[in-house]
Parts: sequence; structure tokens; C-alpha cells
Amino acid sequence: MAQKYDKIFKENIEELILPLAKKVLDLNLDNLEEIKDDLQTTLERKPDFLKKVISKNKNEKEYILHIEFQTVDEPKMVYRMLEYYGILTRKYELEIRQYVFYIGKGKAMMVYKLNHQNIDFKFELINIQDFYYQDFLNSDKPEEVILSILADFGKQNAQEVIEQVLQKLKYLPIDNLKYRKSVIQLDVLSNLRDFQRQFINQLLAMAFTYNMETDLRYQEGEKVGEKRGEKRGEKKGEEKANTKAILVLSKIGTSNEQIAQYLDVSIDFVETVLRENK
Repeated sequence: MAQKYDKIFKENIEELILPLAKKVLDLNLDNLEEIKDDLQTTLERKPDFLKKVISKNKNEKEYILHIEFQTVDEPKMVYRMLEYYGILTRKYELEIRQYVFYIGKGKAMMVYKLNHQNIDFKFELINIQDFYYQDFLNSDKPEEVILSILADFGKQNAQEVIEQVLQKLKYLPIDNLKYRKSVIQLDVLSNLRDFQRQFINQLLAMAFTYNMETDLRYQEGEKVGEKRGEKRGEKKGEEKANTKAILVLSKIGTSNEQIAQYLDVSIDFVETVLRENK
């Protein structure tokens, strides 16, 4: 499961770093230079974010910015970061600034300092839950807005925050493809806080609220005034609502079995809807 979250942050890393650096790290990244060398030949894994920072101010020295995102409170993270530090220092002979953003449950208790006889090392550990969700919600970047789900909700409950995030995404000036991608990513991140049920409830309530009385088939049945017509209109309306719900739940990766259970319909009906709307 952690790989899903890692993938989201790797997909959004470029768009996230600038606002995060300014808002959370108080860094001004005037110019970022790609580091083309692949360090994976020497390290177990490739760094999440690694760039050379070049300031417009000639009096400020260049440095290497290294950022990792962690979903697991890794007790030996300090050794991995020290390994990165040693290799990067030897290779580039520049100052190395290292940050670990913890996005898992609770607050990270991992060791971030190492004091041995000949080593005095540390990296900066940042817990996303130390920040208020509105700090991210007020952004105009969808990649940052979805991080609201990982922050501190204050006095708001999960349902209210998820509603605000979905509303914000809906009215951002982004195309439909970007919107759908952001919603899918929000779904995955909601699992980090065990909020997937609230997410699905809110998504269906907002995007697929179905007013039975405005459905044309239901109105026709009502005009006829026959119980038969009313029942037919109600049934068609219910089927239409379920069809919409099935399509959106499927798009965010919900299994057919889960959809059937959640909507209280048969798996055959779910499969038929998906097949007809493929």
C-alpha cells in the first residue's frame, strides 16, 4: 500500500516542492538545476527529490536539496539519510540540505540525529500533521490542495474537510482530466487516515446526488397517477442513480464486490453497468 502513496508524491513532486519549500521550509528556490547522475547504482533506492539550488543572489552559495517522503515511521531512516549525505557530499562538494516529510499516521518518532565519536549528523524531520489543513486548502494548485487530507483538521471532522477539498478541486481552473486525477489521488491519500468511507460518502453526495422528483421518467409516472407508473419511475430513477455511483466508484479503483455491497445491488448489475459503459 505504501507504494501507492509513494507513486502519488513522485507524480506530483515537481509541482509540490516549490509551494512546500516556501510554506513549510521557508526556502526560496529561485532556480533548480537537474542532477542527471543516477545515484541508484550506489544506493538502494533513488532519492524522491534531488536538485541543485542556484540563487539569484550571487552572495548565496549553491547547495543540493534532498527531500524524502515517508509513509512509514522508519527507525533506521537516519542511516539512509547519512548514506545519501556522504555520497552527495563526495560527488558534488556542496552543502547538502536534507528534509524528510512524514505523511503517515500520527507523528513520526524516528531518530533524526546521529552522534558518534566522529559524526555529528542530522536531517530535518517534518510532520505534515503539524500544519493546519487550511494552509493547503487555500492553494490554487490541486497537487497541494489534496494534501489537506493529511494535515491537522482542528475542530473540523473528516467529512467536513473532505467536502471542502472536493469543492475546492471542483472549482479550480483545471481540465477534467486533471480534476479526475486529483480526485483519484485524494481517494488513495484518504486511506492513510482511514477516511475512505467518508471520502466515498462525500463524493457520491456531491457529484452524484440524485433528486428523484426531477427525473423525467419519475415525473411521467407521477402524471399518469398510477401506482404502476410511479413504481416504474422510482425504479428507473434508482437505477440511474446507482449507475452513476457505480461508474464513479469504479473510476477510483473500488472493486466490483465492494461496489455491490456498498450500494446494496447485485454484482451482476455492477458488471452489466460497467460493461455497457466501457
